[in-house]
Amino acid sequence: MKNLFYLIVAATMIIACSQAPKFTISGNIEGLPDGTVYLKQRGGGEATTLDSAKSTGGKFELKGAVEVPDLCILVLGERKQVPVLVENKAIHVAGKSDDLRNITITGSASQDEMKALEAKGTVINTKMKEIYGKYNEAKQKNDAVMQASLEKQLDSLDNAQTAMQKDFVTGNPNSFVAPVILQQIQYGMEADEIQGYLKKFSPEVMKSKSAKSLADRVTLLQSVAVGKTAPDFTMNDSIGTPVKLSDVYSKHAYTLVDFWASWCGPCRGENPNVVAVWKDYNAKGFNVLGVSYDTDKAKWLKAVASDKLTWSQVSDLKGWSNATAKIYGINSIPANLLLDKTGKIIGKNLRAEKLRERIAELLK
Repeated sequence: MKNLFYLIVAATMIIACSQAPKFTISGNIEGLPDGTVYLKQRGGGEATTLDSAKSTGGKFELKGAVEVPDLCILVLGERKQVPVLVENKAIHVAGKSDDLRNITITGSASQDEMKALEAKGTVINTKMKEIYGKYNEAKQKNDAVMQASLEKQLDSLDNAQTAMQKDFVTGNPNSFVAPVILQQIQYGMEADEIQGYLKKFSPEVMKSKSAKSLADRVTLLQSVAVGKTAPDFTMNDSIGTPVKLSDVYSKHAYTLVDFWASWCGPCRGENPNVVAVWKDYNAKGFNVLGVSYDTDKAKWLKAVASDKLTWSQVSDLKGWSNATAKIYGINSIPANLLLDKTGKIIGKNLRAEKLRERIAELLK
């Protein structure tokens, strides 16, 4: 009798396991070379492989399970990636390997929700493409006036698109698409703004890796918020001499740690403002430490000379993998921190007149 009971329990467990939610992703990608495809999910700064499968004649099938619907990346080859909102359903992916932007994904309700949101932004995206074309023409003609006008139009459209996305995030706290969209627009946001959105998400949505990643970012940004002591770091200057942050700020009343790069247009546009403030207030105790996110030393040094950046410059020449990116949570540039003589952060992202007004107030 006992043996019969154990057999029944075992059979029940097998049935329960076989009925556990899981996903299948069947692919049919025309022109895809035979090889291995991967389904990866990002979280905690790393990518985890959920499954892999051989692709033959462009056809493949991936299987697995996710706790809640979340964004994953379908890796079809080198530089061939397709974002997929995966949930425990039968999902189908079809299209052409040389036109991945127009891949068709069906079977995922979250993917359908994302597609509907993207459709709302089609008009804005089309208009932005038109203006980008005109901007490039103006740039080739060195028409600075037209470039400035077109830049304002692009900024306006970008703000409109971001506002639409923010409205979606705020208005859909139960949507698993919401944290994915928030990740796309959180660049430049401070901890309190991101946290404001996260507080509205349902407990289920907060289980997603997208939401958890945002929560981790809030924690990081809170550690380098105004009022905190700037984490120390040491980085080499252009001739290989180590420069320690604390050695720099301890010698000046106020130090601006300026994160920039030679390839960053807005950074280069802001440089003249920083130069002007440095010239007016350096003798009174204001200093700057430039931290470059360049990878090409020659281009970095050429920009330093061209923009007349006479203060100390450091870089590990690792681009977005710059050590300070992880320490300070820098994910967009230009960015800066204003430190006092003790290393306390007393300001963030002060640009143009705001920087001048703040320094003038402190050193009056």
